[in-house]
Amino acid sequence: MARENGSAIVFSGLVLLVAGAFYAYARASQVDLGNDRYALSARFISANGLHVGAEVQLAGVPVGRVTAIALDPATAMANVGFTLDRDLSLPADSGVMIGSATMTGDDALMVVPGKAPARLPPGAVITNAQEAVSLEQQVSNYIFGNGGLPSDSMQ
Repeated sequence: MARENGSAIVFSGLVLLVAGAFYAYARASQVDLGNDRYALSARFISANGLHVGAEVQLAGVPVGRVTAIALDPATAMANVGFTLDRDLSLPADSGVMIGSATMTGDDALMVVPGKAPARLPPGAVITNAQEAVSLEQQVSNYIFGNGGLPSDSMQ
């Protein structure tokens, strides 16, 4: 009987250890650990599909993480806080959009660099922001629209 109790205690301890390791991994994947980054934010009409911990991508390459999503009650807009790698210096007219590289992938915050000579300082707010287009809307645009082709190619 004492041996059964000892086995149950050891097994319970292993289960707790595995659960703790999984929790630590999940938390580490949601925050930046040891990366030298600076904070920016953007305002969206809707941040639908985006979540805290989502990647920030530039040219399909992860360059940061979404750190906060909050509703501004005064403007009824979603404020999205995110970080970027310190070695990136974005032009002041850069934009952001919510999207996914694939239909099955998680939504990410995609940075669209501008061309202005002035640079965004840390803590700046990007006002050139585009919301995510739902899968239904994308399919509808493809079926009933021009499939995303430039209008001059439809001749």
